[in-house]
Amino acid sequence: MPSSAATAAEAGKSVVDHELLELVSALVCVLRQGNVVFINQAGVKVLGLGSQADAIGAAFVEFVETDYRFLVEAGWELLAEEEFLPLKLMRRDGTLFEAEIRVRLIPGPEEMFLLEARDISKFVKSAEALREREERLQGVLASVAEGIITVDERGLIETANPAAERMFGHGKGKLAGQHISLLMGPELRDQHDDQFTQYLSGSSKLMGRSVESMGYRADGSRFPMEISVSELRYGKGRLFTGILRDISERKENEERIKRLAHHDTLTGLPNRNLLNDRISHALARVRRHGGRMAVLYVDLDKFKPINDTLGHEAGDAVLREVARRLNNCVRSSDTVSRVGGDEFVVVVEEIGRPGEAAMVARKIIETLGTPIVYQGHDCQVGASIGIAVFPDDGNTMDEVSKAADVAMYRVKHSGRNGYCFYSGTVPADEIDLAEAPAGG
Repeated sequence: MPSSAATAAEAGKSVVDHELLELVSALVCVLRQGNVVFINQAGVKVLGLGSQADAIGAAFVEFVETDYRFLVEAGWELLAEEEFLPLKLMRRDGTLFEAEIRVRLIPGPEEMFLLEARDISKFVKSAEALREREERLQGVLASVAEGIITVDERGLIETANPAAERMFGHGKGKLAGQHISLLMGPELRDQHDDQFTQYLSGSSKLMGRSVESMGYRADGSRFPMEISVSELRYGKGRLFTGILRDISERKENEERIKRLAHHDTLTGLPNRNLLNDRISHALARVRRHGGRMAVLYVDLDKFKPINDTLGHEAGDAVLREVARRLNNCVRSSDTVSRVGGDEFVVVVEEIGRPGEAAMVARKIIETLGTPIVYQGHDCQVGASIGIAVFPDDGNTMDEVSKAADVAMYRVKHSGRNGYCFYSGTVPADEIDLAEAPAGG
């Protein structure tokens, strides 16, 4: 008399041609009332069985991991309504693996089901690894200080990391879908569109290089930025990745260094280097357009006693105030420079007659006549001023500067706190403006 297992197997074979099912590389079995009546050799291998007989007659739920058995217990007819169902199966040795099953009702007088299961462990691991890599990548993108965006061929932003959103003052996810020109400002958008067109045509040489531009925040404020663009091809399409850096601090440092190289650290006035540059440009303009310019060499009187009696802090405070007052005596086109401890040079551009330089000198002497108060002490200084005029007193910067220096020493030796011209050829109608000393 045949065993029950043999009977079940025969029933399974009678319903489905097992020779065809043996050709399938995935686990395939036939279930009746939840019990296995047929399983192919691939299924035997997948479940780690010794032979088909080890599964025949067994409830298939025994091969399902405990936490997933509720799905099977809900009824095979319900599972047959699903296209694919992920769950965990258990091999004979107790090891688990990720599987994807598909259940179909077999037409016939008895309610029987055809179950197909595929081992998707490798795919799940790959997906998990991909997800982990994606999470790590997102973590990196979220932590870097540089803004990173991706832009499609239409110029639309696809992604922007948190640093880019903070840099431009936009909320989370608000940059996606926006045109890249939103970040460039209205006056640069046409230029950017031209550059982007060049990128697409392949005629641009900026790809992979760092360029400087101006960025616009959501509130309308601007900041200098550095942009590096690279291209990513996928299929027939292209994406552009932009790395954006806010270089405001770097620009401020560069400007500070540049200023320190050309300005006096105590008073903020141009130093001798910048003065020489200003005089050279002024001389070039006078030679080109005609007219005159004047150089006034200003040496303070009675400054040393302030340092000796009140200290260097008092002297520094006086020098800063003198610088402020000298600036108030000239036009914005003129230059006031500190060239020594208590020595200043004033360049007066585009004068019609030497008397205009004399007017500036008298104004300086007058403004310095008011004492400078430092911590309750009245600090009184004066000024000995020598004036040289181009082209009357020299044809070069050095000649004019030396002439003004010589004129200043004449004032020092003739009573101080006054001014005089290097040349004695001041027109008669301006003699009243060119007398020296001017009091004291």
